[in-house]
Amino acid sequence: MKKYATWLMATATIGIGIWVGSSFVTISSASSQLGSADDPVVTKSYVDQQIQKALGGSSSSSAGNTNNSNSGTKNNTPTSVAPPVSTAPTPTTTPAATSSPTITAKVVEIRPGKKLIAAAGTEVIIRTGKAVVYSSEKNGILDLTAGSEMGGSQAIPNNHLLLFPRDGRGVEVALTQGYNATVLVIGDYKIQ
Repeated sequence: MKKYATWLMATATIGIGIWVGSSFVTISSASSQLGSADDPVVTKSYVDQQIQKALGGSSSSSAGNTNNSNSGTKNNTPTSVAPPVSTAPTPTTTPAATSSPTITAKVVEIRPGKKLIAAAGTEVIIRTGKAVVYSSEKNGILDLTAGSEMGGSQAIPNNHLLLFPRDGRGVEVALTQGYNATVLVIGDYKIQ
């Protein structure tokens, strides 16, 4: 019986050794085919080269490296270098329709008893102080931080991003509050 157990252990050890060895061979053969469809990892130089091809120009780093030996692929054919980009002066005038508006955030102090009425699409964050939602309708403003809608006269938590979907809604600081509320505003607004 002891002899049978010894042969069984020896057979199991050899079987496990063969299985582990074949796993290493599979891993090493997969890593030897870098850049294939099975291995989608690419190098920075390849990405830079493709960007330059898409832009139709060439840079000094990709123009001097026509035989990409660092890419790990077995294709040693030289890559073509795109013709140099024209250095002709470009027109300095741009149409007014293509200029994009700059978005600026403004820090606004709201005194007690005053209201900040926001335009549609304006974003507001109450930084300090206590404020409530001002809305003449049942619907109010969107609290994007909490993912909820806030109705009229509801207290606004500090440091929550608020979105005003329509004109005429805003933020109000109560007269009973003895100090100003500091508000960060992105968009159009007026103080009443």
